[in-house]
Amino acid sequence: DWISFTSSSAANLITQARNGMNTPATYEKYNRDFAVSHRRWFTSIYKDKYEYMGEYDLMSLAFNMDLGLYYWGVVEVPFNMGETALLFPPFSPPSGKLFAALMSTYNRRFAQIARRRRKEGRLGATNKGNRNLIPGFKLNRGNMLTLFPMLGKWLALELREGWRSWGDPTETPAREAPAAEMAAE
Repeated sequence: DWISFTSSSAANLITQARNGMNTPATYEKYNRDFAVSHRRWFTSIYKDKYEYMGEYDLMSLAFNMDLGLYYWGVVEVPFNMGETALLFPPFSPPSGKLFAALMSTYNRRFAQIARRRRKEGRLGATNKGNRNLIPGFKLNRGNMLTLFPMLGKWLALELREGWRSWGDPTETPAREAPAAEMAAE
């Protein structure tokens, strides 16, 4: 998806430049929009995902919510608007901010919950005998409504055990690389 957006926008920018239509403001907007999009994309979908990747309940809920919000906030726009939508990077328009914020919030919370479980020696307690099979996903509003029960599951998770991690740090402290430790000696 990222390649579709970046290559379409870059080709459009080059075409405009060859036709003498670009201004410094065009380049500034392009660079700003893609920087915002990339940062939101990373923090929404990838950041700290490894913290809870081995937790069935957290990962399956995150996967289903990620999929629903991704389709609703990213995929649906080009599907409905056509290829011109590929000229606008995902998560960069104002509407993308809402989807990115929600995705970043639950991913951050799930990572905190997993860190708390790790600290308490409870990792993997929900994994045995579970699998996450999803039905096909179609681009219609009916599928988007499945997000609301998932938000309810997230709320239930917070009330059941998430509250214990509300005061915990949101990030794991970085460890020094072995090479840096050796150089310090």
